[in-house]
Amino acid sequence: MHKVPAYVWGFLALIAGIAAGGLMPVVLTPVANGTRTLLSWFVLVAPVLIVGALSPAIATLIRRGLAGRFVAAVLGWFVLATVMGSLLGMLVAALVFRLPLQPGHAAMSDAAGMLRELSFGGKASSAVISIVIAVIVGAIGVKVDRVYAVLRVVERGIAKAGRSIGFVIIPLVYCLGIMIGVNFGARLGMSHYALMIAYSAGMAVVWFLVYWLLLLPTLGHVRDRWKLLREYYLPTALFAAGTCSSLATIPVNIANAKKYGVRDEVADFVIPIGAIVHKGASAMQYMAYGPLIAGYVFGIEIGWSHLLVVWPFIVLYTMAAPGVPGAMGLALWTAVLFASLLGLEDPQRTTFIGTWVALAGGIPDMFRTSGNSTADGFAAIIFDRNFERFFKGATAPVVVDDPPVLLARPLISSPRE
Repeated sequence: MHKVPAYVWGFLALIAGIAAGGLMPVVLTPVANGTRTLLSWFVLVAPVLIVGALSPAIATLIRRGLAGRFVAAVLGWFVLATVMGSLLGMLVAALVFRLPLQPGHAAMSDAAGMLRELSFGGKASSAVISIVIAVIVGAIGVKVDRVYAVLRVVERGIAKAGRSIGFVIIPLVYCLGIMIGVNFGARLGMSHYALMIAYSAGMAVVWFLVYWLLLLPTLGHVRDRWKLLREYYLPTALFAAGTCSSLATIPVNIANAKKYGVRDEVADFVIPIGAIVHKGASAMQYMAYGPLIAGYVFGIEIGWSHLLVVWPFIVLYTMAAPGVPGAMGLALWTAVLFASLLGLEDPQRTTFIGTWVALAGGIPDMFRTSGNSTADGFAAIIFDRNFERFFKGATAPVVVDDPPVLLARPLISSPRE
């Protein structure tokens, strides 16, 4: 049984929970209510996790002196990719759900209320404030060795928990399924999850085509794209989807990139850094999930004004997400953000958050992780093809026949997705 990946058990637990909750809603209502209460505690500790994981990441990056033309270009690329991915997700959602360019008075009032709540320290501001605190603590860790030592202990603790929590969280996923089944019924709950899978798959195809048709041929000067598909993309994408973990994919990602011909110094730097700061596919999909879950599943009016307000925070979250397993990490934070800024109150608030977390996990998580990991490799290929711009006189790329030497560990613990 241990040979079966945790994401498989999680998927089966979710389906079983939806079926049980839909078939026995009266009997399992106490379980659904208890799950809401437990989820509210997760929401309370989410800002603490942000500080605990982001602070050591910031301190380590600065202490390692990651500066210079090449490094700045790599980091700038990943920031731009995350921003553009989020805007692409917004565009996809607008086209699919036909969001009005000029929303009605109610939508504009909601957006104004969202900004007021954020300005005056409402529920939505806690996660944003925690990012600011993390930056401050990380900056202190750069100067004070004892603080930095403590931050590294916290970082290792979160990474260690991340490796085992995938199985621990399966009972919670089952309870989330029960909550969905009780609220929507078995048939409707299953149809919502099937729709989420199809929606995520479609966006994954769009994300791939942006690189395949636009970025790789123009910026990467890649002409042998079928070789790229065979030697790099398919084995890397399948492994990333199977693990649902950017951390676990780093060694395989580097090996496949080098097999394709990427220089050691490029692959060994770009791919681990990308796993830390870049989650463009996640930014794209979480922006697009808002109209699906809020508008379609819960029937809440949502428009461009809502997405534009949420957009910068989604970008920050996806770039600063710590090593908390997939759905209970980034999905939890984005669900809290949307629920808070839409002004939802309990019990609808916790039901909304639990539904978002449950629907975003499993197979949709596989699509996001695959997109994030392969985009890191694509970036390495693009920078490798433009290597001479940064290092004049460098030798031509060498295809490594023997198994390459991989990093013993990434620079920083990489989050899932």
